[in-house]
Amino acid sequence: MKRNGKTNGIIGLVIVTILAIVVIIGVNLLTKKEKTETGSNGNTETTGNTIDVSGYESGNFKIQAASETENGYVVTVASPGFGGDIIMDVTFDKTGDTISSVVVKEQTETEGLGSKVTEDSFLSKFNGVKAPVYLPGKAPTAETAQETKQEEAVVDTAALADGTYTAEAKEFDKGGFKSTLSLTVADGKITEVIWDAYNEDGEFKSLLSADGGYVMTDNGPTWQEQAVALAEYVISNQSFNIPVDDGGKTDAVAGVSISISDFINLASQCLAQASPKTLKDGTYTVEGQESQGYTSIVTLVIENGKVTSVVWDGRNAAGEYKSYLSSVGEYVMVEGNPTWKEQADSLAANVIENQSTKGIVLDESGKTDSVAGVSINVSEFVSLVEEAFVKASSGETAPEVPEEETPEVPVAPAAGTEIEAISGATVSSKAVMDGINEAQKFIKEFVLAK
Repeated sequence: MKRNGKTNGIIGLVIVTILAIVVIIGVNLLTKKEKTETGSNGNTETTGNTIDVSGYESGNFKIQAASETENGYVVTVASPGFGGDIIMDVTFDKTGDTISSVVVKEQTETEGLGSKVTEDSFLSKFNGVKAPVYLPGKAPTAETAQETKQEEAVVDTAALADGTYTAEAKEFDKGGFKSTLSLTVADGKITEVIWDAYNEDGEFKSLLSADGGYVMTDNGPTWQEQAVALAEYVISNQSFNIPVDDGGKTDAVAGVSISISDFINLASQCLAQASPKTLKDGTYTVEGQESQGYTSIVTLVIENGKVTSVVWDGRNAAGEYKSYLSSVGEYVMVEGNPTWKEQADSLAANVIENQSTKGIVLDESGKTDSVAGVSINVSEFVSLVEEAFVKASSGETAPEVPEEETPEVPVAPAAGTEIEAISGATVSSKAVMDGINEAQKFIKEFVLAK
């Protein structure tokens, strides 16, 4: 029997369809172990061999996954941000030096501020640049120099007497709260810090913020969560040396956006209580962390068990000092007010007169009305003087430098790229950069070093 033309056409169509399906299945089988992912540069990167990350640990950071690709590496890292972990995929070239792309997969940052870390206008800044990445003025040095600097920043608290010490603000602040702080020392170490505040009805901020009765932002950490973060930072570093800006705020502690001047002021009072009363003769110098282009330095001189000299100054990257710049008119704050140097001298005189920092009472913005003519933020001054007192209690002084000793050669900055932060979201921006740097560290130390 002859098939008609219509039947032949149907059979042909069926055969072509079957062949097409076979081809598709074959292609899928060949590419089953491959997947693609789009980076911040719009290109696709095919991931290949999975890298086992189970044996890698690095503090608060978490390497969730990693794989080697045809062109380099893809690392999935979780970095602590303002509102929680920022999870991102970071793609590098074969050397682990150059960033190919960054993709933020998950984040809970503040809407309209930190959430902008997901936008291409920010992520595209990392395309093709060298890691590590850092904020302007925060270039990292060689690893050994970084470790030394971190060790020097930790206060030797061995001279602190064991016990629990408390301090309370003298007045209720503008918001109707009075701050309190409790500091516990055991075996010469700070083991507990509790910061709180209560109103005239006896209600505490910690409880009000936990129950929704004291709300600052809808999405950010509560006041209580930020207070706990500060306490953990102090216990971890054994230091209250936290840099603050003119508004009493800090970028040094992730997730903390509130003014911490009260916290530092009360902590200084507790440290004074915990420090032995006998001061050993010598010269004691303490440096703060760089803030707004200057590093604060306090030098305390003890003679016959008494404070005879206090010098506070600030040094910029060029080696210029605030005291000199203000005296020649190159560091001017408010026209007609005392110069920065004059205000620093007034603070020093107050400490010498009182033989402590008790005569300097800070408000919530880190300023004081208790020293005439002083209008600058003095929270860091108080903190550094108290650290110098701790050193003087133990007699810990820096070794004398021989007159003809060869000057120390500055440590050259490590290779890397400076990246501008998102305006108003420095903590979130830094969290992304820290995550990128941690991903590079993983590749360099855990993958390529093998």
